Amino acid sequence: MKNLKVVLMVFVFVGVLANVEAQKKETVNYRYAYSCDGYNQDRDDVAGSAMTLALFDRAGLADRIVHFHFNTNFGGAPKHSEEHRKSVLETAVLFGFIKEVDGDDAYFDVSRSDEEKKDAIEHLAKQIKKASKRKPLMIFAAGGVQVPYAALKKAMDDGATINALQSVVFVSHAKANEQTARKNSPNPDYQKNWDDLKLLSSDVHFIDYTSPLVNGRRDGGVNLSQNSTAWEQSPRSKRPGVAAWQWLAGYGAHVEGFGFSGTKGEWLLTRLKAAGAPDLGHNGNAEGDASDAGMVFSQLPGGKTDATMDEIRDYFMGKPVNK
Repeated sequence: MKNLKVVLMVFVFVGVLANVEAQKKETVNYRYAYSCDGYNQDRDDVAGSAMTLALFDRAGLADRIVHFHFNTNFGGAPKHSEEHRKSVLETAVLFGFIKEVDGDDAYFDVSRSDEEKKDAIEHLAKQIKKASKRKPLMIFAAGGVQVPYAALKKAMDDGATINALQSVVFVSHAKANEQTARKNSPNPDYQKNWDDLKLLSSDVHFIDYTSPLVNGRRDGGVNLSQNSTAWEQSPRSKRPGVAAWQWLAGYGAHVEGFGFSGTKGEWLLTRLKAAGAPDLGHNGNAEGDASDAGMVFSQLPGGKTDATMDEIRDYFMGKPVNK
């Protein structure tokens, strides 16, 4: 009987270990898609998008970004789409993700034209259809979900299998993003929010802002969003702005382009600074606010759901991250 108990204990231990390893492999095998608004009244994406790309760069997962669309805003003023475009496309070029800012790739500025927006929807729909248990797709929703909604609907209309849909995970970190919609807008694209997205399919998985998987605190509670973590350093939140990120100057190789010459980290500091525009009024001074990148960090190997600045610095400046 004693030997039987030992055998059972070993069996259980091996089973648990195998499950842990399986979860690790599943995390490693994720393909990633990113959607962000570039909302005109809030410049945080200027910082967040660049830092998101930097996270994938540091994690050695640049090749896992299979789709990235941005500037899915509702219009209005003042505009900062050009500044946001720099944070996405110029960062992607400097960090070696893509070859040129206007190339035929997986990066889409949906504010530039209806055609590019349509291309983004079709491209993301194809990535959803390609999802599988072996290579699941994680879609980060760092803003309104109008384009992801259209893409998921198209994928389903085009025959996405149950296996594919069950291999798709949407992630959000903020209530504001999940509620974003203009129900009275004449544009049907602007009438959908997170709840509408969830109603499309019961097979797709959703991690919303109330989940400890994205906003969990180490004391056991759940933050309201990544704005409660060290990823948000903006003066509007009574924090020091880009001054809190100066350690980034030592990150990465020397890169040149677009009139810039310096380390990858020094480039990131220009993007974190560019998010600040106190003269623009409403939510203008988002300098240093990379909270959307915190959502991504929560899902990457070695990441945290409630990161301190020391932990973020260690991630970038410490030993290479294990993929």
